Amino acid sequence: MAIFVLGDPHLSLSADKPMDVFGSCWKNHDEKIKKAWLEQVSDSDTVVLAGDLSWAMTLKEAEADLRFFHQLPGRKILLKGNHDYWWETTAKMNRFFAERGWKDFAVLHNNAVFAEGICLCGTRGWDPESSEEQDRRILNREVQRLALSLKAAPAEAEKIVFFHYPPFGGRQAPFAPLLKESGVRRCYYGHIHGPGVRRAEPVEQDGIVYRLISADALDFSPLKIWPEQEINPKNKQNDQKNHGFWAKLLSHFRRKC
Repeated sequence: MAIFVLGDPHLSLSADKPMDVFGSCWKNHDEKIKKAWLEQVSDSDTVVLAGDLSWAMTLKEAEADLRFFHQLPGRKILLKGNHDYWWETTAKMNRFFAERGWKDFAVLHNNAVFAEGICLCGTRGWDPESSEEQDRRILNREVQRLALSLKAAPAEAEKIVFFHYPPFGGRQAPFAPLLKESGVRRCYYGHIHGPGVRRAEPVEQDGIVYRLISADALDFSPLKIWPEQEINPKNKQNDQKNHGFWAKLLSHFRRKC
């Protein structure tokens, strides 16, 4: 029994939305995901899908993409991404799954989900660099969602946190104090594609390791994160060049993604 994570699968099985704008590696990426998944994941495992699951606009339109994951082994924990326009309330999504007899899905949204004795927490996140009022409101709401998720976990439980957006930037995002207070040691995030993948190495800040898990960063293969895999992050706590890099990169992807 193991826990895996994969972000940004960006499926479009019922729509024409090619992803090769982010590189030729995205050609037939659904088949790459399926092959790698079947080689690693068993029915007793759990896979966190960290946002941007489907390009669909409605839950009904997303059915083909969700069915793709349903037909793969393991339990699937779904986190919302900025392109998941089909996303509904947890109650509506759970009803959608129940009507189809899909018992392998759970939604990570304002809550925590247990797997193998580990408490899985998280939220979508948002761009911490924007100074626009609407973006600041969304960011503050995402902080509140993370607080709810962490609060749902017992204080003594080991917690692994997932974001869709990178939870830090040129100026530190307000998620860090909550993570530190809750004793979180590992965070995984997606959203970054293309050239940005090469720069997004695992980093450690305040004792928390952050790692990019978007699909192209993982060569479209779910990453096993429990039992815990050894990560050798760079400590970039005081690296001002890194701050500038993240500010520029997040600004680029805010426009593009």
